[in-house]
Amino acid sequence: TNIPKIDIIKKAISYIHSHYQEEIAMDSLALHTGCSKYYLCHIFKEVTHQTIIEYTNSLRCRQVKKLLSSGKYNISQAALCCGFNNLSYFSKTYQKYMGVLPSSDTPK
Repeated sequence: TNIPKIDIIKKAISYIHSHYQEEIAMDSLALHTGCSKYYLCHIFKEVTHQTIIEYTNSLRCRQVKKLLSSGKYNISQAALCCGFNNLSYFSKTYQKYMGVLPSSDTPK
């Protein structure tokens, strides 16, 4: 079957949005979309201009920003809630996508 690329990408994105709080295995994502992980990675980049990792990290960072601005979570809690389990990786990633350190986005 020749499923249109855009449908595969929509399926992948929907899966990422439902599972960003946990570790997302490429195998699970490929299984969910019904294509090989190599093909999935290739067309994801082609269609979104981002790798799956970049897309997922960007989504996670936006979610962390929402949690931080609520004032109910500290940085570690927000990062863990959104699927980051390594805090130094999280800080670098947050700065890369949001342009500031996570501490800049906590309510004063």
